[in-house]
Amino acid sequence: MTFSLNVNAAKFRGHLVSVMNTYATAGAELVPVIKGNGYGFGRGLLASEAARLGSNRIAIGTVWELGQSLADFAGEILVLEPFNSSDTSAVAQWRTHLEHNADRIIVTVSNVDLAAVRSAGAKNFYLEGKTSLSRFGILHHDMQSIANFSDLNVLGLSLHLPIVQPATKVDATIEISSAFNGATLSKSMTETWNWIVLYQELATKFSLPKHLSLSHVTDDQVKSLKKMMQSYNFDLAIEVRVGTKLWLGEPSALQAVGTVLQIHEITHKQTVGYQQTETGNNKRLVIVSGGTAHGVAMAAPTNASSLRKKGVAIAEGFSQAIGKVRSPFSYNGKNLDFVEPPHMQVSMLWSNDMTISVGDSLNCNVRNTTSNFDSVLGLD
Repeated sequence: MTFSLNVNAAKFRGHLVSVMNTYATAGAELVPVIKGNGYGFGRGLLASEAARLGSNRIAIGTVWELGQSLADFAGEILVLEPFNSSDTSAVAQWRTHLEHNADRIIVTVSNVDLAAVRSAGAKNFYLEGKTSLSRFGILHHDMQSIANFSDLNVLGLSLHLPIVQPATKVDATIEISSAFNGATLSKSMTETWNWIVLYQELATKFSLPKHLSLSHVTDDQVKSLKKMMQSYNFDLAIEVRVGTKLWLGEPSALQAVGTVLQIHEITHKQTVGYQQTETGNNKRLVIVSGGTAHGVAMAAPTNASSLRKKGVAIAEGFSQAIGKVRSPFSYNGKNLDFVEPPHMQVSMLWSNDMTISVGDSLNCNVRNTTSNFDSVLGLD
């Protein structure tokens, strides 16, 4: 019952190098993000790919991912989830890993109470500023109130920005260079610049590393920030943490597939499956590997952003109302319908296509960030 992710290695790795070079040309170092399910590949495999790229630092999601990451990757590991002293289970994990690997672990700090993170054994820190993402972060006035950096190895300022970035017209002010007067900048670019101004001042005052670590910033935005900094003689280095754009940015290199395990010819009307669904006029019952444990959902993931897509979503809703639910599995470009909701390891599908055979592969449209594949093929 193998549900696989097939990878075109040349396309995939070519894309990785292209993304890294694009940011390098813009003036930023790329830090691969390897978190959660490893974007469908598994975190261990992506750690190997990051090392292959020559990365000496990766970013992970939480402290609970540290154990595997320390074993899989030889360089520095930045934990994006901020240290939280009220999460006692997480604090215990921090202590365990910091005891022997504090030099390799970079802790994100999102509040000004540093006593607890010090006592856990942390040595290296990023100070995270609060952005309009409004999840974690130190406020501007609180950052300015931190008076003693002398006993901390602060590596720089970290900002986690929203993905959707409304554009606003910028008027030249003391914060924004006159070179950008009348320009259209995103809200996150404006707030990033305000943080840069503040951190440049703090870095100069406390002799901190002039380093900025960003999430969800394009290479063009890096170029704009660099130009703005040059106009004020600011000298902050920029690193950009990239996950989805790096690992999933070349969809033509990736294909999830299930294997046809069994085909039942329907010769008369009957009921099948857990729900004992009537066969109706369907001619074949196809059993394919891939179920809820793999991340197979009741429909292929879509973003109904256009009028056409919204119309398709309405049509599919009508189909479901009359008992027809399109599956994410397809053969020769045509999606098959579910018999009933996917099972844990397999799915039951209707088909009238007499060319499908046991052992054939059915392409499956899944969301990689919530999928678990039995095997990843092509990157050996």
